[in-house]
Amino acid sequence: MSEPLRQPITGPLGLTERLSKHKAVTGLKARVRWYEKLFSLLGLLILVGIIGLLLALGVGLLALGGRILLDVIVS
Repeated sequence: MSEPLRQPITGPLGLTERLSKHKAVTGLKARVRWYEKLFSLLGLLILVGIIGLLLALGVGLLALGGRILLDVIVS
């Protein structure tokens, strides 16, 4: 008789978890596939690019707003 903890987890739709019988590989045998590294690098570059664009936009808007305020104060 099997223990209830060793049964595959069933989701709300009655589907069993796909990786329920998968044993994780750890230690020196653990490997990351090259395409997973590539996807991670692309995601990181996209994230850094978006954050850089938002930062540049914020600094630009601050400079533009300061110039307009200075123009209003002087004239």
